[in-house]
Amino acid sequence: MPASPASHTEEVAPAPRHWALLPGAGFADSYRIRLTPQLAKLNTTEIAARMMATQPAWVSALIRLRDRLMAPLGLKQAGDHGGGPAGFPLLLAEPARVVMGLDDSHLDFRLCVEKSPASINQAADEEQWLTVTTVVRTKRLLGKAYLAAIMPFHRCIARTLLAGVLREDRPAH
Repeated sequence: MPASPASHTEEVAPAPRHWALLPGAGFADSYRIRLTPQLAKLNTTEIAARMMATQPAWVSALIRLRDRLMAPLGLKQAGDHGGGPAGFPLLLAEPARVVMGLDDSHLDFRLCVEKSPASINQAADEEQWLTVTTVVRTKRLLGKAYLAAIMPFHRCIARTLLAGVLREDRPAH
């Protein structure tokens, strides 16, 4: 039986540099995949754009549902903030690291997409990893409730988007 797309992802502990993206954050998670040689040649902005371009229809449907349910509460909508490759405002763009984020009335978040070698001693042309980290600072009870409600979806979406990058990089048979 073939492995599920999410099985290509690995959950790792967020690094201190990730927590530093949003002082006072109470939640962070990181997932990574091993990059193919073709993907390793791209910068993180290109990879992040590819990641969102491979978004399955069910993810888009969940985002639209979220927008409909949250509109009466005055929360920002998915299309309201444009910006970076994942549709969120771009806060930092470097070849090996992109940080996007948004501050809203219920929570603030940062999304970091970064390429890194498997170890510090490896050369740049050796095995590389793509890590996607989400950091969240909740505000008020609404932020805590919102984060609890979306958490199962967030984990599945993060893994699916990462796996989608690998799937799209494979040649068609």
